[in-house]
Amino acid sequence: MPETTVGAGAPSARQLSVLWFTVLSAPLLIGVALALMVSMTHFEAVSPLFSKEILWGAALAAMAVMLLAGRFIRNFVMAPERLARRPLQGSKAKLSESGALAAAKVHVGMFVTLGMLDAVSVAIIAACFMHADADLALLNGVYTLVLAVVTKPDFGVALRETETALRRQG
Repeated sequence: MPETTVGAGAPSARQLSVLWFTVLSAPLLIGVALALMVSMTHFEAVSPLFSKEILWGAALAAMAVMLLAGRFIRNFVMAPERLARRPLQGSKAKLSESGALAAAKVHVGMFVTLGMLDAVSVAIIAACFMHADADLALLNGVYTLVLAVVTKPDFGVALRETETALRRQG
């Protein structure tokens, strides 16, 4: 499949995919770091807020809900018509080429989606540090990678459809 017709300096579909998996692999790296801290330095719980059963139950429920809602969130935020209407904040220079503008809007939409998808993982990581629960932190990292695969948008299609929606808007 050929790359999209984005302008110079605009991220390509391949670059967006690499960035997608890089951001969503961070919880696994943090989980590995916590596991090493617990095993090598005997890191202990800072401030356990609730029992281990409640922590695991709430974390697993939150992960399941996010896995079920992930595609809906992605489809809602990354809809080409919605991306085309979204204003770019802080953009001083006007992007004259519709391909570059589409790429910038898809890029912003991707980070909004990543922020929503990573919210559960970040909350679980914080709880894992408070409870010194390396097993849950590692499970959270694997869950986030599965979430990344399940919810990954087709960036090539998103770029083309957003560019088409921008042209229709005028």
